[in-house]
Amino acid sequence: MSCRCLKGRKFKQIKRGTVKSLVLFIKKHPQTFNLIAELVNSFRPTDSERVIAERIFLTVREISEPGLLNFKDSSNLLKILKEFFLHSTDKRRGDFLEALVSKFGPFFFNERCRRVNQCKMYKRSSLISTKEIDVAFSSTNYLELHECKSNMGRQWRDPLYPKTKKGGKLNFLNALPNLCKNGKEVIPVCSGLDGRISTKVIKQTFKRYGYKNIKVIGRNNIERAVNG
Repeated sequence: MSCRCLKGRKFKQIKRGTVKSLVLFIKKHPQTFNLIAELVNSFRPTDSERVIAERIFLTVREISEPGLLNFKDSSNLLKILKEFFLHSTDKRRGDFLEALVSKFGPFFFNERCRRVNQCKMYKRSSLISTKEIDVAFSSTNYLELHECKSNMGRQWRDPLYPKTKKGGKLNFLNALPNLCKNGKEVIPVCSGLDGRISTKVIKQTFKRYGYKNIKVIGRNNIERAVNG
């Protein structure tokens, strides 16, 4: 019997408000994705409103000056980003990434699939763990499971041993392909909005700790899906 991810939330509960507006804007203007994702990834909870406002303005200007957007669309983007970052939290940025992964995934197989958000893993009728999967894509032959962090470089820092909180989640994800090996091919993935270098460092870190079953995708991987 294959493992399944059950009892999740509806996608519309995650993709709502400014998260929905930003995802729809990127879908309509995929050429803007990289710079918007870089802005979200660079956010720090300790940033002042002045710093955030300046970064938003510079991002929109960087998108507009080469002619990627006309004035009307640039103004609309500026408005969306201001609303997105107003009283922003890690949850909102996490929901944005989760909405992107949900909208443009799966990333490691090409079959018709069912998507479930914020679910828990079961084998037969038994709950494997109370640990939550952010996004699960299930097809006839594959089960792709995502742990979404808008800034993986901040999240997956040393130490990541199995007995630590962060390491415990990675150890759980890493064990799933073997735990579920009698069913579908299980593909655990850590996804984020990090650039190429940071994504490479995370891959090396996971390898060093022995989490060799976990795939890692960053901003460039998601951008290819957005533009695909």
